[in-house]
Amino acid sequence: MNNPPEKANSSRSPRCDSNVEETMDMFFDFNSEISLMPQRPVDSQLAENLHESMSRLGAVRVSLACIPCRDRHVKCDAKMPNCGRCVRNGKLCSYTKSRRGMRDRRAAQGKPSIKETTKGNQINDDDLNMNCINSAKHANPPQALQARPLPEASLNPQYARLSGQAADPRRLLDLYYSFFHKAHPFVLPRHHFLSRLGKDSKLLKHLLPVINYIGSLYAPDISSPELREMALLQLDMVDIPPNGFTVLALLLLGIALYCEDGFGQARTLVDRGTYMALELRMNSKAFANMERDPVLAESWRRTYWGLYTTSAIIAGNTRFLSFPLYYIEADVELPCEEYEYDRIIPRPRTVFEYEARDIEDGESFFSSFTYLIGICRISGFAIGLQNLSGDELELAVANVDAMLVNWKLHLPRGKQDIFGKNQDLDELMFQAHSMLQSMMLYIHRPLSQLYQVPTESISNCASLPSTCGTNRDENASHWLHTRKCLEAARTAVELYALPIPIFEHSPLGIHDIVLSILANTSACAYVLQSTDWYHTRERIRLGLGGLKKFGEVWATSRQMEREMKRIARGALYMSQSVAIYP
Repeated sequence: MNNPPEKANSSRSPRCDSNVEETMDMFFDFNSEISLMPQRPVDSQLAENLHESMSRLGAVRVSLACIPCRDRHVKCDAKMPNCGRCVRNGKLCSYTKSRRGMRDRRAAQGKPSIKETTKGNQINDDDLNMNCINSAKHANPPQALQARPLPEASLNPQYARLSGQAADPRRLLDLYYSFFHKAHPFVLPRHHFLSRLGKDSKLLKHLLPVINYIGSLYAPDISSPELREMALLQLDMVDIPPNGFTVLALLLLGIALYCEDGFGQARTLVDRGTYMALELRMNSKAFANMERDPVLAESWRRTYWGLYTTSAIIAGNTRFLSFPLYYIEADVELPCEEYEYDRIIPRPRTVFEYEARDIEDGESFFSSFTYLIGICRISGFAIGLQNLSGDELELAVANVDAMLVNWKLHLPRGKQDIFGKNQDLDELMFQAHSMLQSMMLYIHRPLSQLYQVPTESISNCASLPSTCGTNRDENASHWLHTRKCLEAARTAVELYALPIPIFEHSPLGIHDIVLSILANTSACAYVLQSTDWYHTRERIRLGLGGLKKFGEVWATSRQMEREMKRIARGALYMSQSVAIYP
């Protein structure tokens, strides 16, 4: 979305001009070998120069360069017949004629390509498609894995055992669309995906293994590590095609690995997807509008905004140390409603229309995805809060709080409730409301009386230390911040008490549950007594139950559950002297 003129730690936002590389060098650090297979940490500063690292990818140092690279004054690997940069940018590559013929001899002596050296390890196209193509040709859009509604006892991934089917691609696709797609609706709708798979499977060569891997996570009888390795292998190729499907594969696998406790790998994947999207200029509306298929054009818009919202959520989980897309101007149009995505795509709304919604006559109505984008845009204003103190912090928190309150006040009546017209959960509005509460906790807790309990430091999700003194009468505003934290912590965890299978929520919401548990635990230790203490203690139990359920699928939730139990034990023992059960 359009960037604000000022932020806490930046006076101006760099523009995303035609030379995207110059802008993104500030954020991305690609190691000398782009390999996702081993676990390795990511440089938190993201400040290594991209051109230096790209020159270490196996390119040959040469003084020769093709005409397009020479005109742009950028490095060229001089590969024949097309250099790597021109291939990635989709440009016509040509060389000036050599007088000595050295280039031809050199090309003949060149090393084999990555594709040739890894030919034995690549996945065969027939293995990728399996029986998906045939089923797409001879069947209508398939039903979900099990008829809905399901009995309450079967609303978990283990119901996949009941199908009696082997772990075939169709079943993995069923699991993906049943549990993951609603929360991350970037891929084409199911029957459109199957149709495209039957027409041009090679375009989906890198995306399909990612979908298979994510689907396998929801079936305990399927071994996920092998499918995970297969997905990583496909995205680990240096000659991976730069297109929207590849960006989508990087994004989805990044989300899955992030929630599988592979933070370093996940960040690398999301950063690669972001960089590729900007090189393709997916942040421009022209990219999607060039697509003849309106459903695919909508998928491209969703892919870019999916990168934006995912980057915002990950940034929030790391105290907003890095949110690259927040600084990039984008005029890509906004996503439509979910029911429209699978039917007739309407005229896309624009960011300008969204930002002017409060001054329009009548009630403006946008898609749920758009409101999630809006709350993620506000989160960018939290960048740099950890570097402020005193009056500066108070003012910055007041500004962000006003934006969050205004976002909620200007929701139309149909979006104030997270249930849609047919009383189905609106998953994207659920995410938006959950992020609203986590943002409230993030900005207000440092100014509240919800101090860090002694064991809270073991969690990477621990809030910033409170600046409030131990004297409760020191400043009346501290109690206001405390009240806002208590309300946000209550609302955040109670979202997961709704009669909806937890597995259908985005696993990125695990962090929101953790923040609410930490705030409620601090409240029990330092603020609440009697009946209020007891009710808040039950909310801690509810949050731990949510982590337990998420942990049946996602490894990071299991880790968070262990940490929260350890923190809660110490804090609740501290508060037993003041807690009186009703």
